[in-house]
Amino acid sequence: MEIAHCRSKAVKMNGHLSFEDGWKILEHGIVKCSKILEDCPGARPTVDEYMKYYDCAYRMAVQKDQYCQEMYNGYKKTLEDCVRAMALPHLMHKRDDCFLRELVKMWSNYCSMVRFTTGFFAYLDRCFVAHRKLPSLEDTAATSFFSPVFSYFNNEISDVLLTLIRQERDGCNVDMDLLMGITRGICRSEVKTMLRSAVIQDTYLYYSRKTFEWIAQYPLQDYLAKVQETMEKETKRLIHYLCIFEDESSDLCLKVVSAPLMQAYESYMKEKHIGGQVLLQTYKNVEEDLLDRCSRLTIDSGSNNNSLSHME
Repeated sequence: MEIAHCRSKAVKMNGHLSFEDGWKILEHGIVKCSKILEDCPGARPTVDEYMKYYDCAYRMAVQKDQYCQEMYNGYKKTLEDCVRAMALPHLMHKRDDCFLRELVKMWSNYCSMVRFTTGFFAYLDRCFVAHRKLPSLEDTAATSFFSPVFSYFNNEISDVLLTLIRQERDGCNVDMDLLMGITRGICRSEVKTMLRSAVIQDTYLYYSRKTFEWIAQYPLQDYLAKVQETMEKETKRLIHYLCIFEDESSDLCLKVVSAPLMQAYESYMKEKHIGGQVLLQTYKNVEEDLLDRCSRLTIDSGSNNNSLSHME
C-alpha cells in the first residue's frame, strides 16, 4: 500500500530529474543502510525515508529520459564500496573459525541491509532488470559482497570452506548452518565459479588420496560398491554446496570421484600383474545393476590424473 502511494505521488511530479541529483538521494539511502553492517542504531530507514528513496528511483525509471541502466550500475558499485569500507576491515587478521564467524556475521548483516536497499529499487528490479534478463538486484548485491571479499581473502575463504566440507565428508560434527549460509550466498554471485573450481579440485585430490587406502582395504567387488556409494553421496553433496542440478552433479562426480578411483584400480591391477581372466571372473561376481553403474564409470586408460582443466 505504501509503494502504491509512492507510485501515485511519483506520477504527479513534473519536471526532469537529472541522474546526478537523483543519485545523490539514492546513494544517501544506500550509505545510511550500510551502517547496518556495523550494527549501528538508527541505520534502518524510516517509513518516510523509504518512501522518498522509492519515489526517487521510480521517477528516474519512468520519466522520458530514464536512467535505469545507470541506477543498476550505480547500485552495484555503491554496494561494493560499502563492503570495502565497512566489511573488509572486520575480516583483517582473522583466521580459521574466527574468520568464518566474522564472515558469516558480515554476510548476515549485509543481507539485512540489502532487504531495504533492494526495496528502494523495486520497480527497477521488476521491470527493467527482468526485461533485460539481468541478474536480479539480490544476485547483484551478492556479487557486490563476495567479489571484493574474494579479491582480498580468496585463500582464507577457500581454506575454511574446504576444511569444513572435508570434515563433514569424514563424518565430523560441522555447523552446517554456517557452511551453507556462505556457500549459498556465493552461489548467488558472479564469483560462484571460484567456489566451484575450488570444491571440484579439492574433491578430486581427496579421492585421489583415498583410493590407495581403499585398494588395500577392499577386494574388487567391495571396492566397486564403495565407488557407487561414494558417487551417490558426492552427487548430493555437490548439489547442496554448489547449488547445481542433479544431472550436472552426476557428470561432475564421474570426473572428480570415479575417475581417480577407477584409474587407480586399473593401475593397481597392472602393477600386480593380475590377468584379464582373473579380473573378468571377479567382475562376474558383482551384481548386474552394479556392473551397469560401473560401466559408466570406466574411463580412457590414457587420460591424465592431473587434467583438472577439463573438469569445468
